Amino acid sequence: MADVCLWLSGLHGMPEEDLGAVLPRYWGRGQRTRLVAESSLEVAGRLLGFAGALPAAALLAEAEGINTAGHWVIALEPVAFRGQAGRAVLQPLPGLEESDAVALFDAAVEFLAETPWILKRGARRWYVLSSTSPDLHCPDPEQVWGREPLALQVTGADARRWNAFLNELQMFLAAHPVNQDIHAVGMESWCLFWAWGEGCLPEQRPLTKWQSLAAEADYLQAAAAWLGLPLAYPKALQAAGKLPDNLLWVWSGAWLYPDAAKSFAALHPALQNFWRRGGTLQCLTGVLAHGGVERLTLRSADRWRFWRRPARPGHALPGVW
Repeated sequence: MADVCLWLSGLHGMPEEDLGAVLPRYWGRGQRTRLVAESSLEVAGRLLGFAGALPAAALLAEAEGINTAGHWVIALEPVAFRGQAGRAVLQPLPGLEESDAVALFDAAVEFLAETPWILKRGARRWYVLSSTSPDLHCPDPEQVWGREPLALQVTGADARRWNAFLNELQMFLAAHPVNQDIHAVGMESWCLFWAWGEGCLPEQRPLTKWQSLAAEADYLQAAAAWLGLPLAYPKALQAAGKLPDNLLWVWSGAWLYPDAAKSFAALHPALQNFWRRGGTLQCLTGVLAHGGVERLTLRSADRWRFWRRPARPGHALPGVW
């Protein structure tokens, strides 16, 4: 029997809690289950068959040709602190010219030569590898951009040691001639990092029930590649009249009502076809503000769909209870 899972990873509030900002009355008459999860990486890991949180950094490193076997890995994402509504918030930082990027990385590798940390360079980010597994827990990547740095502290027994290492590396890079030249012309120095995606790959690849994955996040695409899952593409799926069997579809985004209504209205024919085939549909929220994830399981007998047919172009009515 066909199964489809729609993970609404960017939906962090229930309609009655955040009316107007999320899909109003989007749940139907199926079976609801409350799941325990602390981060989107934990949800992703469990959906894909991992024993715990998805080791996103290791998967991304492997996708870039970096061998992580036997190593714990964490990603260093270059960031800038920029003003927003009177606050300094985290924003992604573009890459450097290749010559500058190589010079900074080579200097950092030499700087860390006497430490237990191994530094690797990817196309957009750096990776730190360790032969041991520190007790670190990083902020959820779904809830980082646009937030204040103090809300993004690393926790765990080894957090103090990690923060000392990262601060030392960042201060070293800030004083490097490449960054001094960048700063002199009024540009953002390439010396601040957000660390995330910690973990190591299991010795055996997990078994997953899904036969294809649709997701925009690069770490989920890297997971699909490592697991040997074919990628499906959201825009093509929305235009298709039939959804593939055993599809895991990750819907990201802020879930504002007008955009979501149009998206679900476009999906209506494919969902109707899916119901006729006797499929089972699971819908998962993102990690909710008060913790955990809500899952709704629907079968064809529930006679439910996300949205009724649009009353006129660009409009759709909420699904029934």
